[in-house]
Amino acid sequence: MSDAPTAGHLGGEEILALKFAAHRQLARWSKKPTLSPDQHAQRIALKSAVGVLQDHAFADGCELRASKAGRAR
Repeated sequence: MSDAPTAGHLGGEEILALKFAAHRQLARWSKKPTLSPDQHAQRIALKSAVGVLQDHAFADGCELRASKAGRAR
C-alpha cells in the first residue's frame, strides 16, 4: 500500500495530527477571557469533533464521505 493519502481517507497519523491541532486551538481559546459568538460555536464543534476522534475505532484512520445536500443531521 502506498504512503500517499487517498481522497476521502484519513490515516492514523492524520487523525493524530488533527487531534493535536484541535487540542492546541482549544488551549488557545481557553486562555482568552472572551470569545466571539462564532469562536464560541467553533469551540463547541471542535470539542465535539475531538470527542469523536478519541474513539479507538479511528486509531487506524477513517474514510470521509460528503453528506448529501438537504439531508438532516
